[in-house]
Amino acid sequence: MNRAVSFSSILILFMCINLSKAQLSGDTFASASTSKSANWVLTYSEAPGFASKNTKGEISGVCVDIMKEFKKYVEKEHGISVNITFESKNANDFTEFLETVKNSEGGVFGLSNTTITEARKSDYNFSPPYITNIGMILSNNNVPTLVDLPNIAQKFKGMTAVTVKNTTNENQILNIKKQYFPTLKIEYVPSFAQAMQIIAKDSKKFANVDFTYYFEAIQNRKPIKRHPGGDDKTEQFGIIMPKSNDWSPLLEEFMSSGFLQSAEYKQIISANLGQAAMKFFESLK
Repeated sequence: MNRAVSFSSILILFMCINLSKAQLSGDTFASASTSKSANWVLTYSEAPGFASKNTKGEISGVCVDIMKEFKKYVEKEHGISVNITFESKNANDFTEFLETVKNSEGGVFGLSNTTITEARKSDYNFSPPYITNIGMILSNNNVPTLVDLPNIAQKFKGMTAVTVKNTTNENQILNIKKQYFPTLKIEYVPSFAQAMQIIAKDSKKFANVDFTYYFEAIQNRKPIKRHPGGDDKTEQFGIIMPKSNDWSPLLEEFMSSGFLQSAEYKQIISANLGQAAMKFFESLK
Protein backbone atom coordinates (compact mmCIF):
# COMPACT_ATOMS: atom_id res chain seq x y z
CA MET A 1 0.00 0.00 0.00
CA ASN A 2 2.75 2.42 0.96
CA ARG A 3 4.65 1.54 -2.21
CA ALA A 4 1.55 2.24 -4.34
CA VAL A 5 1.02 5.60 -2.69
CA SER A 6 4.70 6.44 -3.08
CA PHE A 7 4.67 5.46 -6.77
CA SER A 8 1.52 7.53 -7.40
CA SER A 9 3.03 10.54 -5.68
CA ILE A 10 6.18 10.27 -7.77
CA LEU A 11 4.14 9.88 -10.97
CA ILE A 12 2.04 12.97 -10.19
CA LEU A 13 5.16 14.97 -9.36
CA PHE A 14 6.81 13.85 -12.60
CA MET A 15 3.74 14.88 -14.61
CA CYS A 16 3.62 18.31 -12.91
CA ILE A 17 7.28 18.92 -13.66
CA ASN A 18 6.79 17.99 -17.31
CA LEU A 19 3.72 20.20 -17.63
CA SER A 20 5.57 23.13 -16.07
CA LYS A 21 8.29 22.73 -18.70
CA ALA A 22 5.90 22.23 -21.63
CA GLN A 23 7.61 23.37 -24.79
CA LEU A 24 6.44 25.40 -27.72
CA SER A 25 7.23 23.77 -31.03
CA GLY A 26 7.27 24.97 -34.63
CA ASP A 27 8.29 23.38 -37.92
CA THR A 28 11.95 23.37 -38.88
CA PHE A 29 13.28 24.81 -42.12
CA ALA A 30 14.66 21.34 -42.92
CA SER A 31 11.19 19.77 -42.86
CA ALA A 32 9.55 22.77 -44.55
CA SER A 33 12.03 22.57 -47.44
CA THR A 34 10.51 19.19 -48.29
CA SER A 35 6.84 19.80 -47.43
CA LYS A 36 6.84 23.41 -48.74
CA SER A 37 4.76 24.50 -45.74
CA ALA A 38 5.61 25.55 -42.22
CA ASN A 39 3.99 26.54 -38.95
CA TRP A 40 5.79 29.24 -37.00
CA VAL A 41 4.99 29.92 -33.36
CA LEU A 42 5.55 33.48 -32.17
CA THR A 43 5.69 34.02 -28.43
CA TYR A 44 6.06 37.48 -26.92
CA SER A 45 6.62 39.58 -23.82
CA GLU A 46 4.71 42.86 -23.61
CA ALA A 47 6.89 45.71 -24.86
CA PRO A 48 5.17 48.88 -26.11
CA GLY A 49 5.81 49.44 -29.79
CA PHE A 50 7.66 46.14 -30.21
CA ALA A 51 5.21 43.38 -29.25
CA SER A 52 1.99 44.04 -27.36
CA LYS A 53 -1.73 43.39 -27.52
CA ASN A 54 -3.64 46.29 -29.09
CA THR A 55 -7.22 47.44 -28.44
CA LYS A 56 -8.51 44.87 -30.95
CA GLY A 57 -6.84 42.05 -29.03
CA GLU A 58 -4.25 41.58 -31.78
CA ILE A 59 -0.50 41.31 -31.23
CA SER A 60 1.24 44.19 -32.96
CA GLY A 61 4.56 46.03 -32.97
CA VAL A 62 7.91 46.35 -34.72
CA CYS A 63 8.86 42.69 -34.11
CA VAL A 64 5.51 41.44 -35.39
CA ASP A 65 5.76 43.47 -38.59
CA ILE A 66 9.34 42.32 -39.18
CA MET A 67 8.19 38.70 -38.91
CA LYS A 68 5.35 39.37 -41.36
CA GLU A 69 7.88 40.75 -43.85
CA PHE A 70 10.13 37.74 -43.22
CA LYS A 71 7.16 35.46 -43.95
CA LYS A 72 6.69 37.18 -47.33
CA TYR A 73 10.39 36.77 -48.06
CA VAL A 74 10.38 33.02 -47.27
CA GLU A 75 7.27 32.48 -49.39
CA LYS A 76 8.68 34.41 -52.34
CA GLU A 77 12.33 33.35 -52.26
CA HIS A 78 11.98 29.78 -50.99
CA GLY A 79 8.47 28.79 -52.08
CA ILE A 80 7.41 27.79 -48.56
CA SER A 81 3.89 28.62 -47.37
CA VAL A 82 4.07 29.89 -43.77
CA ASN A 83 1.32 29.90 -41.15
CA ILE A 84 1.83 32.03 -38.02
CA THR A 85 0.29 31.44 -34.59
CA PHE A 86 0.82 33.39 -31.36
CA GLU A 87 1.36 31.66 -28.01
CA SER A 88 2.01 33.32 -24.66
CA LYS A 89 1.13 32.08 -21.18
CA ASN A 90 2.17 35.21 -19.30
CA ALA A 91 3.10 38.12 -21.55
CA ASN A 92 3.84 40.32 -18.53
CA ASP A 93 6.67 38.16 -17.19
CA PHE A 94 9.89 38.78 -19.15
CA THR A 95 11.90 36.15 -17.26
CA GLU A 96 9.29 33.48 -18.07
CA PHE A 97 9.34 34.63 -21.71
CA LEU A 98 13.09 34.04 -21.90
CA GLU A 99 12.75 30.56 -20.38
CA THR A 100 9.91 29.67 -22.74
CA VAL A 101 11.95 30.53 -25.82
CA LYS A 102 15.04 28.74 -24.53
CA ASN A 103 13.07 25.52 -23.89
CA SER A 104 11.18 25.58 -27.20
CA GLU A 105 11.88 23.57 -30.33
CA GLY A 106 12.20 24.41 -34.03
CA GLY A 107 10.33 27.28 -35.63
CA VAL A 108 9.64 29.34 -32.50
CA PHE A 109 10.47 33.07 -32.38
CA GLY A 110 10.54 35.33 -29.31
CA LEU A 111 9.34 38.88 -29.82
CA SER A 112 10.06 41.68 -27.36
CA ASN A 113 12.59 44.42 -26.65
CA THR A 114 15.31 41.83 -26.10
CA THR A 115 18.91 43.04 -25.90
CA ILE A 116 21.58 41.05 -27.72
CA THR A 117 24.31 40.03 -25.25
CA GLU A 118 27.23 37.61 -25.43
CA ALA A 119 25.87 35.72 -22.40
CA ARG A 120 22.48 35.20 -24.04
CA LYS A 121 24.07 33.94 -27.27
CA SER A 122 24.95 30.73 -25.45
CA ASP A 123 21.23 30.02 -24.88
CA TYR A 124 19.58 31.55 -27.95
CA ASN A 125 19.93 32.22 -31.65
CA PHE A 126 19.57 35.94 -32.41
CA SER A 127 18.52 37.80 -35.48
CA PRO A 128 20.80 40.64 -36.61
CA PRO A 129 20.10 43.80 -34.56
CA TYR A 130 17.15 45.72 -35.94
CA ILE A 131 17.36 48.84 -33.74
CA THR A 132 19.69 50.50 -31.24
CA ASN A 133 18.17 50.78 -27.80
CA ILE A 134 18.52 53.72 -25.43
CA GLY A 135 18.30 52.68 -21.80
CA MET A 136 16.84 55.50 -19.68
CA ILE A 137 16.46 56.32 -16.01
CA LEU A 138 12.85 57.36 -15.39
CA SER A 139 11.00 58.55 -12.32
CA ASN A 140 7.97 60.50 -11.21
CA ASN A 141 7.92 64.13 -12.38
CA ASN A 142 8.47 65.36 -8.81
CA VAL A 143 12.01 63.96 -8.62
CA PRO A 144 14.87 66.48 -9.21
CA THR A 145 16.51 66.02 -12.61
CA LEU A 146 19.66 63.87 -12.70
CA VAL A 147 22.11 65.29 -15.25
CA ASP A 148 25.30 63.46 -14.21
CA LEU A 149 25.11 59.78 -13.23
CA PRO A 150 27.96 59.98 -10.65
CA ASN A 151 25.69 62.31 -8.61
CA ILE A 152 22.86 59.78 -8.38
CA ALA A 153 23.43 58.88 -4.70
CA GLN A 154 22.98 62.54 -3.76
CA LYS A 155 20.11 63.35 -6.14
CA PHE A 156 18.19 60.10 -5.48
CA LYS A 157 18.93 59.79 -1.75
CA GLY A 158 16.36 57.57 -0.04
CA MET A 159 14.97 56.26 -3.35
CA THR A 160 14.53 52.62 -4.40
CA ALA A 161 15.25 51.19 -7.86
CA VAL A 162 12.53 49.03 -9.42
CA THR A 163 13.65 46.46 -12.00
CA VAL A 164 13.12 43.01 -13.55
CA LYS A 165 15.44 40.05 -12.94
CA ASN A 166 17.66 38.64 -15.70
CA THR A 167 17.56 41.81 -17.82
CA THR A 168 20.25 44.18 -19.01
CA ASN A 169 18.31 46.89 -17.17
CA GLU A 170 18.87 45.00 -13.91
CA ASN A 171 22.58 44.83 -14.77
CA GLN A 172 22.62 48.59 -15.23
CA ILE A 173 20.98 49.11 -11.81
CA LEU A 174 23.51 46.74 -10.21
CA ASN A 175 26.37 48.65 -11.86
CA ILE A 176 24.96 51.94 -10.55
CA LYS A 177 24.76 50.44 -7.06
CA LYS A 178 28.35 49.17 -7.28
CA GLN A 179 29.90 52.32 -8.74
CA TYR A 180 27.90 55.23 -7.35
CA PHE A 181 25.17 54.22 -4.90
CA PRO A 182 26.23 51.39 -2.52
CA THR A 183 23.23 51.91 -0.21
CA LEU A 184 20.71 51.68 -3.06
CA LYS A 185 17.73 49.40 -2.36
CA ILE A 186 16.35 47.32 -5.25
CA GLU A 187 12.75 46.12 -5.67
CA TYR A 188 11.98 43.37 -8.18
CA VAL A 189 8.80 43.09 -10.27
CA PRO A 190 7.84 40.68 -13.09
CA SER A 191 7.53 43.33 -15.84
CA PHE A 192 8.61 46.83 -16.78
CA ALA A 193 4.96 47.74 -17.31
CA GLN A 194 4.49 47.20 -13.57
CA ALA A 195 7.68 49.14 -12.83
CA MET A 196 6.28 52.08 -14.83
CA GLN A 197 3.03 51.97 -12.86
CA ILE A 198 4.98 52.08 -9.60
CA ILE A 199 7.25 55.02 -10.46
CA ALA A 200 4.33 57.03 -11.86
CA LYS A 201 2.69 56.90 -8.43
CA ASP A 202 5.68 56.92 -6.09
CA SER A 203 8.30 59.70 -6.13
CA LYS A 204 10.58 57.52 -3.99
CA LYS A 205 11.03 54.95 -6.78
CA PHE A 206 12.92 55.03 -10.10
CA ALA A 207 13.65 52.57 -12.91
CA ASN A 208 16.09 51.94 -15.72
CA VAL A 209 13.99 50.98 -18.77
CA ASP A 210 14.18 50.89 -22.55
CA PHE A 211 13.26 54.04 -24.48
CA THR A 212 9.94 52.65 -25.69
CA TYR A 213 8.42 52.89 -22.19
CA TYR A 214 9.32 56.57 -22.04
CA PHE A 215 7.55 57.38 -25.30
CA GLU A 216 4.51 55.35 -24.29
CA ALA A 217 4.39 57.40 -21.07
CA ILE A 218 4.58 60.64 -23.06
CA GLN A 219 1.80 59.53 -25.41
CA ASN A 220 -0.41 58.62 -22.45
CA ARG A 221 0.49 61.81 -20.54
CA LYS A 222 1.79 59.95 -17.51
CA PRO A 223 3.68 61.94 -14.82
CA ILE A 224 7.05 60.50 -15.87
CA LYS A 225 10.43 62.26 -16.10
CA ARG A 226 13.50 61.19 -18.08
CA HIS A 227 16.87 61.85 -16.44
CA PRO A 228 19.47 62.61 -19.17
CA GLY A 229 22.34 61.46 -16.97
CA GLY A 230 21.03 57.90 -17.22
CA ASP A 231 20.89 57.57 -21.02
CA ASP A 232 22.75 54.49 -22.28
CA LYS A 233 23.09 53.96 -26.05
CA THR A 234 25.21 50.78 -26.05
CA GLU A 235 22.50 48.12 -26.56
CA GLN A 236 20.88 46.60 -29.63
CA PHE A 237 17.65 44.61 -29.90
CA GLY A 238 17.21 41.31 -31.74
CA ILE A 239 14.56 38.64 -32.25
CA ILE A 240 15.42 35.55 -30.19
CA MET A 241 15.03 31.90 -31.10
CA PRO A 242 15.81 28.56 -29.41
CA LYS A 243 19.11 27.00 -30.39
CA SER A 244 17.21 24.34 -32.35
CA ASN A 245 15.65 26.97 -34.67
CA ASP A 246 17.25 26.41 -38.09
CA TRP A 247 15.41 29.38 -39.64
CA SER A 248 18.01 31.63 -38.06
CA PRO A 249 20.33 31.77 -41.13
CA LEU A 250 17.34 32.68 -43.33
CA LEU A 251 16.27 35.44 -40.96
CA GLU A 252 19.82 36.81 -41.12
CA GLU A 253 19.77 36.48 -44.91
CA PHE A 254 16.49 38.42 -45.07
CA MET A 255 17.51 41.21 -42.70
CA SER A 256 20.90 41.57 -44.44
CA SER A 257 19.34 41.70 -47.90
CA GLY A 258 18.65 45.44 -47.66
CA PHE A 259 15.48 45.21 -45.58
CA LEU A 260 16.87 47.33 -42.72
CA GLN A 261 17.54 50.15 -45.21
CA SER A 262 14.21 49.80 -46.99
CA ALA A 263 11.16 52.08 -47.05
CA GLU A 264 9.14 49.18 -45.58
CA TYR A 265 11.39 49.04 -42.53
CA LYS A 266 11.25 52.81 -41.98
CA GLN A 267 7.46 52.66 -42.21
CA ILE A 268 7.37 49.88 -39.61
CA ILE A 269 9.45 51.95 -37.19
CA SER A 270 7.40 55.09 -37.75
CA ALA A 271 4.02 53.33 -37.49
CA ASN A 272 4.85 51.49 -34.27
CA LEU A 273 7.08 53.91 -32.35
CA GLY A 274 5.56 57.22 -33.47
CA GLN A 275 6.93 60.52 -34.67
CA ALA A 276 8.16 61.55 -31.20
CA ALA A 277 10.51 58.56 -31.12
CA MET A 278 11.66 59.18 -34.69
CA LYS A 279 12.48 62.83 -33.92
CA PHE A 280 14.29 61.80 -30.74
CA PHE A 281 16.52 59.37 -32.64
CA GLU A 282 17.24 62.02 -35.27
CA SER A 283 18.33 64.42 -32.53
CA LEU A 284 20.91 61.91 -31.27
CA LYS A 285 22.70 61.64 -34.63
